[in-house]
Amino acid sequence: MESKELKIAIKGQRALRMIAHCRLVLLVMTGSFFILGCTTNLSGKSELLTLSHTDEAIVDLADQETATIYDPLSLLKRGEAYWVKEDYVSAASEYRRFVELFPSHRMAPFAQYSLAQSYAHQISTTDRDPTPIENALVSFNKVLTKYPDSLYTEEAAKKVKALKNQQAEYQFRIGYFYYKQEAYPAAIARFDNLLKMELQGDVTEKTLYYIGIAHYRIGNREMAELAFQRLKSEYAASPYIHKIPL
Repeated sequence: MESKELKIAIKGQRALRMIAHCRLVLLVMTGSFFILGCTTNLSGKSELLTLSHTDEAIVDLADQETATIYDPLSLLKRGEAYWVKEDYVSAASEYRRFVELFPSHRMAPFAQYSLAQSYAHQISTTDRDPTPIENALVSFNKVLTKYPDSLYTEEAAKKVKALKNQQAEYQFRIGYFYYKQEAYPAAIARFDNLLKMELQGDVTEKTLYYIGIAHYRIGNREMAELAFQRLKSEYAASPYIHKIPL
């Protein structure tokens, strides 16, 4: 299941896409798009804009003229068509091409945000590949750094925080796996990288405990004591404190 923070961060996506779609329509009132109403449904699917001939937008690019393939509005149209079909890999490809070719376009903030969302939708809690999380983090951060005044900044910041926590949980699971296998040096390396992320909350609390225990098990009492002291200082009410062997 998605983390609570990620669910909260995603709640605003429908409203943002509605605004972006309406802006897109106003930009391309040339017959390529038609406003049939800006609406959403509870499933979260993008129905803010009905694309004209959505299925026709997904075609063999080899059969299109190069100018059309790389036209900014055509890229957005294809990206949205793939998004509606929940083909997030293909949607990401179109949005990524857009921001690479047209970083200063008025719709670039929307394309960058949509690229990040496309990566986020590829994240699976059962997948051991951290790449989608990393790609989403990088893309949401670009919304903040490249388009700080856009209407997507607030939601992007929330999602960066949620994804960092999700990334931390992923790192902790790997470290804990090594810990259970008594591969303590490998566990320590993972836990140490996690602590460098400087996050707060449950993941840091349990990481301090287990990195301390791992150091203790290999006879590195000084490092174990440092971890336990930090645990006591920052998480005085932690249930892990009563388990400390020192």
